[in-house]
Amino acid sequence: MEAVKSYRIPVEAPKDLIEEYFQVKQRALEHIFAHVRFSNKAHLSISREDRRKLRDELLKNWRFSKHYVDSAINSVIGLVKSWITLHNMGRAESKPKITKRTVYIKSTLFSFRNV
Repeated sequence: MEAVKSYRIPVEAPKDLIEEYFQVKQRALEHIFAHVRFSNKAHLSISREDRRKLRDELLKNWRFSKHYVDSAINSVIGLVKSWITLHNMGRAESKPKITKRTVYIKSTLFSFRNV
């Protein structure tokens, strides 16, 4: 049996990627939170077609890999679902916010250079 170790590798991402990704997540949050429905409890009501329209809109003027837009949408949906859980338990104090400027980079989207 072969053991494989995983390491956190520092990657210098372009500053404009980080800022634009943050803006995409903000726009996605506004759009997705508009699909939260409140009755006795809150729930997310977003269809596949709504997600496709959001993706197409966010990809306009996007110059990086499409993976980042997909990642932003999935990240925001997870954030909203977590907020809904807290809201339904009575523990959410305010609407969800994106506070950290982080970008998840797939290992297939960057390469190593021997220096």
